[in-house]
Amino acid sequence: MNIMKKFALYTLLAIAAIACKKSSDPFMEDPDKRLIQRLGENMQLLTSSQYGWKATIYPKGGKGFYYYFKFNNDNSVDMLGDFNTTTATTVKTSTFRLKALQWPTLIFDTYGYIHLPSDPAPGVSGGTAGAGLQSDYQFMMDKMVGDTFYLIGMDKGNLMTMVKMTAAEQQDVLAGKIADRMADITPFVAANQFPYITFKDGTKADAAINISTRRIRLGYAADANTAVSKNRGFAYTPYGIILDSAFVYNGFSIRELIWDATKKSYYAKNGSEILYLQNGSTPVVPLKLVYGPGKDYTAIEYNASALKGTLGTDFDPLYTQCLNTLKTNGYNLTLIRMIQNVDLSYTLRFTFNNGTTSYNADVYYKTSKNADGSTKFIFDGANGNATSFLAPGFAGVRNYFESNAFNISWVANTIPGSTLILGAFVKSTDATQFFYGVVGN
Repeated sequence: MNIMKKFALYTLLAIAAIACKKSSDPFMEDPDKRLIQRLGENMQLLTSSQYGWKATIYPKGGKGFYYYFKFNNDNSVDMLGDFNTTTATTVKTSTFRLKALQWPTLIFDTYGYIHLPSDPAPGVSGGTAGAGLQSDYQFMMDKMVGDTFYLIGMDKGNLMTMVKMTAAEQQDVLAGKIADRMADITPFVAANQFPYITFKDGTKADAAINISTRRIRLGYAADANTAVSKNRGFAYTPYGIILDSAFVYNGFSIRELIWDATKKSYYAKNGSEILYLQNGSTPVVPLKLVYGPGKDYTAIEYNASALKGTLGTDFDPLYTQCLNTLKTNGYNLTLIRMIQNVDLSYTLRFTFNNGTTSYNADVYYKTSKNADGSTKFIFDGANGNATSFLAPGFAGVRNYFESNAFNISWVANTIPGSTLILGAFVKSTDATQFFYGVVGN
C-alpha cells in the first residue's frame, strides 16, 4: 500500500473515531435534546412532592405572598395563597405547563391566585395601574438545593422559592390557617402600636408592622448617634409571617415571626432561644436618630384637626392665638410644621387658606448646639407671606422657637382613640412643655 493510500485510510479511521466519540459524549448532544430532558426531570420533580410545595415571592412592586401548590401529572395545579381570605381558604385549580425556552420554564398558563399580584387592573393588587405589583407567573427553573427549588421570574426577575411541604404543613394550609394568621395581625397591631424585641444583651429593636404594605421595619440604636434600620417585606404563613430576608442582630437571626395564640403575640426563634414582641408607649429608637434628611422623618406637623385634641402643653394656646388672629383677617389656619431641610437648616411653615387658595408663610432658621446638646434656632429670613400684614398672627409661635432651646423626642399619644405617631421639640428647661405633632416628611 503506497503512502497516499495509507494516509487516506488513517484519515477515514480518525473521522470515524471522532464521530463515534461525539455520539457517545453527552456534552456533544443536541442542546434542544438536553433541554427537553431537563423538562422531563423538572416535571417529575414538581409532581413528586407528595404534600405539595410552599412558595414565597416578594414582588418588586411591594408586599410579599405565600402560596401552596400541588402539581399534578395532568398539568393541573391546586393552589391557595395569602392574597386575601378567599384565596387562603378556597382551593383553586388551574393549569401549568413546562416549556423549553432558553431555559426550562414553568408557566402558570390559566388565571389563578399566582396572577393576582401582577394583575394590571387598578385596585386588584394595590399596585400601580397597568403594572400591578410587578410580580411574575412565568419562571425559569433555576436549581434545586435540598428541599428548596429556586425559580426566577421571566418578566420582572422576581425570585420565587418553593419548598417541599410535610404532611402536617399541608394539613394546616388546607385547614385555613393562613387566613387565621391574616385575621390575627389586625388586632395585634391595634393593641401593640410600638412593638419591640429585647435581645439578650438588653438592646431593644423596634418591630413596626405595616399591614397595608406588608412591611416590617426593624431597627435599634447602635450607639448614641447611630441607628440601624432595615425594612423587610413579609408574607403570611399558617404559623405567622415570613420576611423576605433575615434581620440579624449579634448572631440572632429573625426570618419568621411566629404567632402564639395563647399570648396573642408574635415571637422570634433562633435555635433554642425565643424572644417575644413586647409593646411600648413610643418607639424604642430615639427620634433624634431617625429624624433628618435621608432618614425616616424630616418634619413634625401640628394639625389640630388630625390630632383630634391636645396634649395640654404651653404650645396649644399659641396655636389657638395664631388661628384666631388669621381668622379675623379672613384666613383659616390648617397646620404648622417644623421641617429639617437637606442642608440641616429648618423651615417653620404656617399653612393657611382663604377658602379657595392655600398659602405658606415660611420662616427660616439656622441652628446652633448648646453645651447640654440642645438645639437653638437662629432666625435666618422669611418669605413674603410671613412678613406681610399677617405677621402679628405668627409672632407668638416664632417667639416660642426663637426664645427657647429644644431637644427632639417622641411623645406618648394620650389622645383617646388616636393612633398617630407623635414627636416633639421639647424645651430643654422643662420636659413637660413642647411643640408637638405628627412625625412625617
